[in-house]
Amino acid sequence: MPSKRMLFLSGVSDLALVLWAGATWAAGYVFAPALFAHFPRELAGDAAGQVFAALNVLALACAALILLDLRVRYDKQLQHQRELWAVVGLVFVVLIQYIGLAPKMAALKLLFPDAQAETTFGQLHGFSQVLFLLQSGTLAYLVYQRFARKSA
Repeated sequence: MPSKRMLFLSGVSDLALVLWAGATWAAGYVFAPALFAHFPRELAGDAAGQVFAALNVLALACAALILLDLRVRYDKQLQHQRELWAVVGLVFVVLIQYIGLAPKMAALKLLFPDAQAETTFGQLHGFSQVLFLLQSGTLAYLVYQRFARKSA
């Protein structure tokens, strides 16, 4: 029987996963499209960039809580847990977006209307969208797996 502390940590981990997934889906599939539908492109892009920056910080905090829970629950068998590798992969995706792509994209926006800067920005934005889709799908998988396991 798990201790009260382990049950609490598991609950916090569940909450972190759902918060991360929900915030990701809301930012990417509700908030950003609404911004671009109602505001000028440059203003909407700046606001969306700020939201995604905050989302990346939230994602890293949530990932830390989830990884701590996995470490406590699985201890010696941790390396065999698919959930671990999915979360570690997502951390890399978030870091690529946060410290790799976002600063480069922000610097390129300062060079607009230069055609080369716009082309490079478009390529980085496309890559960022693919990573976001990967993150969204992986989070859906993790939420499903976590709660399917708990209901079984």
